[in-house]
Amino acid sequence: MHPLISIVVPVYNLVDRVKFMIDSLLKQDYGELEIILVNDASTDSSLMCMEEIVSTNVKCNIHIINHNKNKGVSAARNTGLKTAKGDYVIFVDGDDMVETNFVSVLYETISKNNSDMVSCGYRTIEIKRGTKEEHPLTVPANISDIDLIKGRILNKIEVSHWATLFRKDFLLENNLFYEEGCTAGEDIEFIIKVLCRSKKVSFVKDCLYIYVQHDNMGSRKEIKNNEKKIERYLHHTEAHFREAEYIKKYTKNKTLYTLAEYMILPQAYLRMLSVCAMKNDRDKFDSMRRSQSVKDVLLNSYRSFLYKPEVFLRACVVFFLPNVYYSKYRHYLND
Repeated sequence: MHPLISIVVPVYNLVDRVKFMIDSLLKQDYGELEIILVNDASTDSSLMCMEEIVSTNVKCNIHIINHNKNKGVSAARNTGLKTAKGDYVIFVDGDDMVETNFVSVLYETISKNNSDMVSCGYRTIEIKRGTKEEHPLTVPANISDIDLIKGRILNKIEVSHWATLFRKDFLLENNLFYEEGCTAGEDIEFIIKVLCRSKKVSFVKDCLYIYVQHDNMGSRKEIKNNEKKIERYLHHTEAHFREAEYIKKYTKNKTLYTLAEYMILPQAYLRMLSVCAMKNDRDKFDSMRRSQSVKDVLLNSYRSFLYKPEVFLRACVVFFLPNVYYSKYRHYLND
């Protein structure tokens, strides 16, 4: 008997897409599945669509959890994790799809290696243009924990949270949940925290997850709304602050400390300055720029120059060409 695996599917106004994800989950060649559909107070017909699918698949272990108000995708994922009955859990996006052997290959790999998590590659599909692109997960054999975290921080290794199977006890024992209320950057923050706490990670090169890109996806819809655009940018910025502190707290490696303290943290402060410019708040921009603590963080970013030189270079622009920096991000909303 195989162990039960729970798949959490957050859903908010995805009536045109969620049926494709659910259909791909129902076609999995792994038998012991629990599919948890978390309806995050959708205002379209998503709930009706899901209820119809559930009613016509009564022999399948699939059920719906309803939020009485919209709480965001992180809260929906956390709801699924807290109620999951499986030994393992996967978080997929409701508007994507997965290959038929997605779950079985991930389970075979994680059980064989006794890992805390296993990630696979993914394929993108652009609905409007019909274009596809492969993103196999190529990771050097016997990569060290430090190099893996470093690779994820520097975006050289694409470990994606939705293309990953986690051991549920590992997540709960380490209090690993998504940051609720965060609308951007919460996925990378989560996976970096997971990598910081994991003892063993496995990989599958094959592209078993299908990342569907369409005009109604959250990041594209909100990018047209200036207030939402700033909010997403700010939330992503706040995620950088949390990542830096988490890495420093739970890793003791000098290289990772350098990346957290002298690259991620300065990036976060630079983004906060950018937010001031986007909101046309010159007083706050200048106040931050003159703060000794902010100045120390930004100018110390030279220590990560070999990893990401643009951080220090941007910091120099803030102090020596502040009007140029302010003007660039003041017009960010019009880009």
